[in-house]
Amino acid sequence: MQAREQDIELVSTPFSTNPRGHQGTALILGQADQAEGGAWLVEDAGQPRAAKRAASCLLEPAVGDQVWIVVEGERCYVLAVLERAAEQTPASLRIEGDAALHVEGRLEIHAADDLQLRSAAEVGVAGEALQVQARTGRVFVGECKAVLRSLVTHATRSTLVSKLVETLADRVQTSSKTSARTVVEIDELHAGVIDHRASELAQLAGDKVIVNGGEIAKVEAGQIHLG
Repeated sequence: MQAREQDIELVSTPFSTNPRGHQGTALILGQADQAEGGAWLVEDAGQPRAAKRAASCLLEPAVGDQVWIVVEGERCYVLAVLERAAEQTPASLRIEGDAALHVEGRLEIHAADDLQLRSAAEVGVAGEALQVQARTGRVFVGECKAVLRSLVTHATRSTLVSKLVETLADRVQTSSKTSARTVVEIDELHAGVIDHRASELAQLAGDKVIVNGGEIAKVEAGQIHLG
């Protein structure tokens, strides 16, 4: 069975055939009343007209901008911003409703000046790996919770300033070449068994030193000096 070939003709109706439809440049005069069916008030052939921003026009128009509009009957749309007015606020890209950006490859964002990410709700970052690199960094968080399976930090100098520091762990192990600690008021240690060992010298000094043994107090040495 032989398939029958059909010719497909593409038909384009120009705006010039419709007296009520045209397109061209226009000037943004200001914001229009939403009741008029538009978000912007444009000057079209010397007459003001309410126009909506087309979904494809991501750049938010501003007063004084030269734009390209299309008119079909009572509807008017701003398709693109051709030229922005001088000495105005920075350009703004606006999308109504939810949006998603999908890139089949690598995405880089470059800014000659500051780069800021702001959200009125939550900001989430998810990926196989996260890398942050900067010469200096500052983080201001009212409350922070971190859940980590493993944490390794390398720092030339680390300083922690806090009113209260609590550490809960099954085991705490520290290793250092030298260690110094200063406590202004009270230093308490509660443990089931305490074992302090020194390979050379162990010294305990104070204006008043009290050693209490509930059952046994034992001192062993090759020599014992009292006095």
